[in-house]
Amino acid sequence: MTASRSAPYIVTTRASGLADTAAELRAAGWGVVSGFHPPPGAGRVVCVGRVESVADASAALLAALAGHGIVFEARADRDLVDRLCDDLRRLGRLEHRDGGDAHPSLPAEEHALLERLLSGQTLGQAAVDLHLSRRTADRRLASARRSLGADSTAQALTTFSRLKRGVTTPCRRVPPP
Repeated sequence: MTASRSAPYIVTTRASGLADTAAELRAAGWGVVSGFHPPPGAGRVVCVGRVESVADASAALLAALAGHGIVFEARADRDLVDRLCDDLRRLGRLEHRDGGDAHPSLPAEEHALLERLLSGQTLGQAAVDLHLSRRTADRRLASARRSLGADSTAQALTTFSRLKRGVTTPCRRVPPP
């Protein structure tokens, strides 16, 4: 059986990120199990745990290959975590979360651009106001999307708006199984 592309693959660097992500997935309708060995007949679930060793990474990858989602706190050495992340990327989209402050730091230039877009300006109008070329504005917007973990400008603006209001839960919905 191959892994479904809709199964979430998420890596975090803090235990608080692990707990928050598990709660988010439960709220989205996913079954969540602790560790990377789901019980037989568990169906499609998300396995949540720490990767501290080669054995943990192997178990996480096997669970992903069986079609389960994976959320793990990266506690092993960098090479091992990088290899696991590379393997998970081959199966689907891998999301990185730092598990700490949910407000990503944006450079002042990107912040100013997003502020203007939120106020209703077009990208071209915002570029003129900020004395930028359109190409530079495009690059700054792309960088802001990456920083906010957004796939589109609309999603970036929604996330930015929520963060400004102090809402720290992600706007991206993880689809249920």
